Amino acid sequence: MFRINDGQRYAEFTEGPAQEPPHLVLGHIAGEGDDLLDVPLGNLFVVSVGRPWEPSRPGVRSCALARAGEGLEARCTLAGLPGLEVSLSLVFEGGLLHLRTAWRNTGRTPRTDAVLGIALPLPSLRPEAVTLPQVLYRGNPSADPGRTVPRLAADTGGLVVEDHRLPVPCVHAEWETAGLSRYATLYAARPGPGSLGATHRPDGVTLLAVSGALLFDGRPDTAYVHKSRTAPCEEGYRDLAAGTEYHAHHALDWGYPARPGHGFRALVHRGLALYRPRGASPLSPDALVRLKTAALDRRWHEDGDAAGYLKFIGPGHTAGFMYGWTGQSLRLAWCDARLGVENDEPRRVERCRRAVEFYLSGSSLPDAPGLRQSFYATEDRTWTGFDGEEGPYVSARALGDNLCDLADIVRLFRRHGIDVPGPWVRALTEGVRAACGDGPPPFGWRPDGTPLASFPGTAGLPCVLAMLKAHRVTGEQDLLNAAEALVDDYHRRYADDYATPFARATLDAACEDKEGGMAYFLCAYELLRLTGAERWRTRAQEAADWLLTWVYQWNPPFKDGFATTGWPGVSVQNHHVDVFFPAYELARLGDLVERPVYRELGELVLNAFGQGVCTRPGEWGFDAPGEQAEGFFPTHWQDRGNSNTWNPSWVTAQVLSQVLRMRSGPSAQPRPVRAGSGRCTPLGR
Repeated sequence: MFRINDGQRYAEFTEGPAQEPPHLVLGHIAGEGDDLLDVPLGNLFVVSVGRPWEPSRPGVRSCALARAGEGLEARCTLAGLPGLEVSLSLVFEGGLLHLRTAWRNTGRTPRTDAVLGIALPLPSLRPEAVTLPQVLYRGNPSADPGRTVPRLAADTGGLVVEDHRLPVPCVHAEWETAGLSRYATLYAARPGPGSLGATHRPDGVTLLAVSGALLFDGRPDTAYVHKSRTAPCEEGYRDLAAGTEYHAHHALDWGYPARPGHGFRALVHRGLALYRPRGASPLSPDALVRLKTAALDRRWHEDGDAAGYLKFIGPGHTAGFMYGWTGQSLRLAWCDARLGVENDEPRRVERCRRAVEFYLSGSSLPDAPGLRQSFYATEDRTWTGFDGEEGPYVSARALGDNLCDLADIVRLFRRHGIDVPGPWVRALTEGVRAACGDGPPPFGWRPDGTPLASFPGTAGLPCVLAMLKAHRVTGEQDLLNAAEALVDDYHRRYADDYATPFARATLDAACEDKEGGMAYFLCAYELLRLTGAERWRTRAQEAADWLLTWVYQWNPPFKDGFATTGWPGVSVQNHHVDVFFPAYELARLGDLVERPVYRELGELVLNAFGQGVCTRPGEWGFDAPGEQAEGFFPTHWQDRGNSNTWNPSWVTAQVLSQVLRMRSGPSAQPRPVRAGSGRCTPLGR
């Protein structure tokens, strides 16, 4: 037996009978004989030669084991593949077991169209226990079954995706044996042209890390390239000339999660230690505010009593205001007022007032008090709502966004001694009671106020967040009590063991998405601030870690020096990155719970958002400074390495509101905290 350990865990090669290959055994020193991953070396290596590839494991013909410094080494020849040898070295570094493989063609003829890698078989594991950040969350149970999205199921065989599709490049699994929860995570220690994923066979799930070849729904050489669309992609094959080698480097983590289903939290913080993310910061906060303010001013529109902020400017778009979701007209109104009070510009405060008055005076529905429409067309002067399979409707997500922004405007005005009209507060309380009066909000409502039948997911959580903000405005205890009970209910359904993750909040994706998790996190964060309760302290951090599985910890290749580190993805259907993220609240959470890593990550994210902003005419495809794209594409989803010029107003609203809050610092410190350094420092360093 050859064994190494890091003081807590061990890895060993055990030699079996003469006719059997050695095994790799992984375990915990304190629990020897329990929680072991026992993998015959013949099952550890993946080799495929020829196209299309198949993730097969040929087994080993011979194997020599040895100690190598502080690590172990196995040199193996492979069954049925003469002239192909592989060496595997193991060493503990930084809390992870690092696996370095070297494949060598010792024959006289080239090995062409090869796929090489390692496998980690986890027998009897169900496919819904596997997570690939941004791609697969516990089997994507809430994704619309009629849409093509990444899945791992018994009837599809396997899912293997490019490293660049994974913000934290790893494949993660959680399972239970004898009543004890366990997890294992396989990382690309040096991400790049490789690929990660899993296969599902009758004997269980196997985690895979290979040289770049792909599987989608079990189909080899297939990439997910757009919403519900795939395309052939034959990247990842390797040629080994005689005497040449192919090298790969991976890392492995395993352990016991604090709670069932919560092993994903380790992958975030282990990833930070492994990748040591350092994001870009091309613009100072003041420069970012100046540029985004120019974009805000460009969107201001008034015509008679109509006043607000255009969702789009320039030709090619229907002119109008959109409230909530991708429009965020009231969020821009808050930004205008905030700039007005900071810079002593009363006209900005007045613009905000006029925008709120216009929205409240025109968006109501006669048959559904408290519910409001989301679109105003400035050319034909009409109000409308969303339109879906069940007909016209009011979106709970969009309504909640608007009510949150209205509450923030009321509080901003009061804080600076500006008069707040009574109807504003009444509209706020009427709205949250209409949305949340019958329990968790539906996906939306018909114009007569009846709920839609559509699966709600967490699309209604912004309405619950608005209820918490309304409590701050009115002090009404029943609003706080009702909101807390609703968030408890969402926790039981989505965040207890994360078996059914947050979903259906992006409105156009119908799948697991970052934005549903954002709303839950913000609710838990607000409840922590309001109550100080330990359960909200815990749940806010759990939700923060789930959100951070969407945030890039490394830089896939991109044009013009764009660094993807710090940018979050969108959904398991939309594999691009955008600026929608609660960077300020994540930073404040770090202060509240005295975990500097969250402060540092919040700052890293917001600093990264200074990229892709037009600073001079023609930059990033825009003519006007301050504009920024909605989508950047570091993956094969759409146009890899490029960005679009689709610039709805939310891109301005989200970044400007966040940087204004971050620039001024917290409004109150509940307790002494350690200041963040502005750099991402992994836990334990």
